[in-house]
Amino acid sequence: MAGLRARLAPLLAMLPEKALAFDIGILFSGFGLQLLTQIGWLILALRFLGPDGYGLFASLTAVTVSVAAFVGLGADQLLIRGVAADRAALPRWLGFSLLLILATGLPMLLLLEAGLPFLEIGRIGFVPLVAVLVADLLLGRVATLCTAVYVATGQAARQSSMTVITGAARLLAIAIAGLLPGALSMAEWTAWYAGASLAGAVVCLGMVIRDHGWPRFVWIPGQLSEGMAFGAEAALQASVGDLDKPIVLEFAGATQAGLYAAAFRIIGISYLPIRALGYALYGRLFRLAAEDRRAAVAYGVKLLPVGAGIGLVAALGVLVGSGLLPFIFGDAYEELPALLRLICLLPAAFAIYIVGADVLSAIGRQTQRLAMVGVSLAATFGLVWVALPIAGIEGAAIARLLVTIATAALVWALVLRRR
Repeated sequence: MAGLRARLAPLLAMLPEKALAFDIGILFSGFGLQLLTQIGWLILALRFLGPDGYGLFASLTAVTVSVAAFVGLGADQLLIRGVAADRAALPRWLGFSLLLILATGLPMLLLLEAGLPFLEIGRIGFVPLVAVLVADLLLGRVATLCTAVYVATGQAARQSSMTVITGAARLLAIAIAGLLPGALSMAEWTAWYAGASLAGAVVCLGMVIRDHGWPRFVWIPGQLSEGMAFGAEAALQASVGDLDKPIVLEFAGATQAGLYAAAFRIIGISYLPIRALGYALYGRLFRLAAEDRRAAVAYGVKLLPVGAGIGLVAALGVLVGSGLLPFIFGDAYEELPALLRLICLLPAAFAIYIVGADVLSAIGRQTQRLAMVGVSLAATFGLVWVALPIAGIEGAAIARLLVTIATAALVWALVLRRR
C-alpha cells in the first residue's frame, strides 16, 4: 500500500495544477465567446442605428455604465469576500446584495431621469431613457452579481456562462429588432435592449437560485464604508474609458459622436486579449510579491514585451483591416478608417499600462494605481474638452492616445522608482 501511494503521489500532486489549467481554459473560452458577441453586436448596432443613433446611445450608456458602478456599493466584491470566508453564508450575502442594488439603484435612476434631459443625451426621449436606465442600473447589476457568486464559489464554467449570457441576449435582440420590417427607431431599440437585459438577469439569477438556493433578504451591518470604496474605484475605472463620449456629443453632435464612439469601441474589443493575459498572470504576480516584491517587479518587466507585442499585433490588425469597415458598417462610416489609424497604437499603450498597473497592485501600491486612474480621467476630460473645438473628433482621439501613453509611462516610473 505504501509503495502504491508513493507511485501515485506525483500524479495526485498534479491534480490541482490540472484543475487550475482547466479553469483557465474555461475562462479563456468565455473571453472568446464574449469577443464574438461584442463584435456581432457592434456590427449590427452600427448598421441598424447609424452614426447618429449609435452616437446618442453610446453616449448614454457611457454615463449609465460609470454611474452603475456605484449601484450596490461594491456588493459583488463584498459578496466574494464574505462567501470566500464562509460558504454557508452565500444566501445571506446574495439577499443583502440584492437589497443594496435596489436601495441604491432606484434613487440613482430617478436622479439621472431628472438630470439627463437637460443634456444632449436627453434627446433620446423619456421612455427610452427609462428603459436604458433600468437595463443598466438595475438588471445589469443583478447579472454582474450573479457572476460574482460563481467567482466566490470557484465555479469557472458557470462564471464563464454569466459573462456571455447578457451579451448574447442583447445580440439576439438587436438582430431580431433590426431585421423586422421598417427602420429601427431609438424607442424600439431601447425597448428590445431592456427586454434582453431583463431576460439575461432572470436567466442568471435563476441559475444561481438553482445551484445555491433562494436568497435570504437580511441586512449585514458594517459594510457600507468599504462598499463605497469599491464602488468609487469601479466608477473611476469605467469613467476613464467612456465619459469622454458625452463631451463629444455635446460639442460635435450625434453623428460625430457615433464615429468617435465606434472607433473606441473597436479599439476596446482589441483590448480583450490583453485583459485575458492580465487575468491569467495576475495571481502569479501576487504570489511572487508575497515572497519578494523585487521578484514581482522583475516578472512585470519580463512581461512588458509580451503585452506590448500583443498590443502591436492588434495595432497592425487595425491598420490593415480598417479600410474594410465602411463595407461592413455602411457608407455612413467612411470617415472611420482614418480615425482608427490615428489611434491604432492605443492597444500597445494600454498593454504597457495594464502590466505596470497590475505590478503596482501586487506590490501593495493600490492607492498609487488608483491615483493614476484619477489623473488619467482628469487629463482626458481636460484635453478632449480643449481639443474638440480646435481639431474636432480627430483632435479628441489624439488627446486620448497621448493621455494613455503618458499614464503608462508614469505607472512604470512608479513601479521602477524603488526597484
